[in-house]
Amino acid sequence: MKKILTLNVKQLRTEECFGYLKQVKAETANLPNEEPPAAQTAAVNTFESAYNAFDDALKASAVNPATATVTTTDDGRDASWRGANNYLAAMCAHPYPDISSIAVEVKSLFDKYGDPTKLAQTEESGVLHNLLQDLDALDASKRTSLNLGVWIADLKAKEEAFLAAVAERTEADAARQVGIVKETRTAAEAAYRSLVDTVNALAMINGDADYATFIDHVNAMIERQKAISKARSTRAKKEDEPAE
Repeated sequence: MKKILTLNVKQLRTEECFGYLKQVKAETANLPNEEPPAAQTAAVNTFESAYNAFDDALKASAVNPATATVTTTDDGRDASWRGANNYLAAMCAHPYPDISSIAVEVKSLFDKYGDPTKLAQTEESGVLHNLLQDLDALDASKRTSLNLGVWIADLKAKEEAFLAAVAERTEADAARQVGIVKETRTAAEAAYRSLVDTVNALAMINGDADYATFIDHVNAMIERQKAISKARSTRAKKEDEPAE
């Protein structure tokens, strides 16, 4: 009598386990489909549901929706800095010497730190923090004469929006679905074992003719997976052996 071999799916790597279960799911099409036994239908449905939940968890763990917000807010603060820098560059040529001299003074603060938009995000935040401190320390009359308040407020708001987005991304990363992946994988593994036990039992009770294709295909996959695992174990042992 044909019987599905034993494979300890717990020993497989996460993506490896998912790939194997995906193949098994495809093979369920080879199970009897005309008035199948209730036990078979229940086992297949449970397995497919658990597999789909595992699939969804893996997809969710690979995507952080807050990343797009970080990119958008980073672009926003870049544009704000460029606008303020260009404004000051233009004001340096103001026809009134007292205004142009103040503009030159403020522009020197921007020049002191260089263009932060070319830096990594964390470095840019450090530069903008220092620049904003310097701008806040300017005499109020100077800020007023250049109408600089609106530019400072915009840059500060854009930087705060970026930092808030980064905090959201970090929080999402910290809660990264790792627990859900483990939970759904465990459920999928249990559903797989239940499916195997059910098929083996039905093949024994009703004869294996209707289950032969499914059993043969799954066994071939199991043998292939065992060979892969054995080869990996052998390589790992060789790597651990001390060099002569």
